[in-house]
Amino acid sequence: MTGHPPVVLAVAGWPSGMVWWLLLPLGCAAPVVVLGAAAVLVLRRTGLSRGERVLAGLCVAALLLAVLRALLSGRTWIWVIPDLMVPPLLLALVPAALLAVTAALTPWVRLSSAGRWWSLLPAAAALALGLGQAGLHLPGRAGADGPAPRDALRVVSWDALCWDEGDDTAGFFRYLRRWRADVYLLQEHAGCAPGALVPLKDDDRLRREFPGYGFATADGLLTISRHPITRVIPIGWTSNPAAGNWNRAALRTDLDVGGRVLSVYNVHLYDMLYLDSGPLSPRFYRTVRTLDAARRSQLDRLAADLRGNSGPLLASGDFNMLPGTGFARLMSGWKDASRAGASPYPATMAFAGLRLWRMDWTFTSPGLLVHRYDLRSPEGMSSHQLQDMVVSLPRSGT
Repeated sequence: MTGHPPVVLAVAGWPSGMVWWLLLPLGCAAPVVVLGAAAVLVLRRTGLSRGERVLAGLCVAALLLAVLRALLSGRTWIWVIPDLMVPPLLLALVPAALLAVTAALTPWVRLSSAGRWWSLLPAAAALALGLGQAGLHLPGRAGADGPAPRDALRVVSWDALCWDEGDDTAGFFRYLRRWRADVYLLQEHAGCAPGALVPLKDDDRLRREFPGYGFATADGLLTISRHPITRVIPIGWTSNPAAGNWNRAALRTDLDVGGRVLSVYNVHLYDMLYLDSGPLSPRFYRTVRTLDAARRSQLDRLAADLRGNSGPLLASGDFNMLPGTGFARLMSGWKDASRAGASPYPATMAFAGLRLWRMDWTFTSPGLLVHRYDLRSPEGMSSHQLQDMVVSLPRSGT
């Protein structure tokens, strides 16, 4: 299920525990190292010294990685693997570091004019591309829509990762109630078993924990609303090749907010890969390819419903997509709510204790105001951060 480690391709088996701390940097570095080695071989014909070729090769590799990502991500299933191996933040940090190294070497190590240009130009171009692909925002809340009015809604969205399995159930519900949200968009409201979501029958417990709220569910998606739910529409049925009882891209609920309709979409797209087979197995790549096609179908259907909805809307959840990828570009027509947040890099998913990947998103229609967006710690109950935001409907006539 979602939350499994994303960096898996450097090994044939599936080690666990502290071994991942050693494999994580190897997996992240692998694409740059492979491209860099190829670039160094090509640069042998330039007359550069060995040291210059190594530095220039790494700079060229950083540029090639950014170019290939722009060309291939979201257009071929093969690029799913490099997308997961390289955290988007590194697309900006690596070329920036190479530029800094090149500048620092110049006073101490004599670089030829050719060596300097072979390093500086590719690194600068890689940084320019990488900044657009990394998912970085200006620090502060530059994208916030001003102070929240008194009738603003607090919305939280969270992939709970197999609901309360392995957690203290009472503590799990205390964690949810703590946010005092008007709307909860919760993913993986289900038990987890190999290849399946296990539906839960906990209606009585939910009513006790959230008195006065309404509920809507579908395929592990649970929406809880303090405002009346006027319509429920499951979105984007697509056969899941690897997990039974999980076939919907999203659950749309139309809410009556003071006599006006707000559509909220609780989203959980399919995973990018599964760890039930090793990367030396043909089955592993067949699954990646099939999942990629299914996710594209899901996202196309979700986007079609969003485009056809002329009212204010909010779509939030575990999109299982990374910044700067082809899938993320498909959502460029809606506002990214994280721009109202304080974090310059709103990564939502942690692996081996490092929060480097952004899988969870919130998008809104242009007219819906986003006053605040924050990520909250899951306190050990999930690998996903909880999205916490305050939004409001535009005033009538605006």
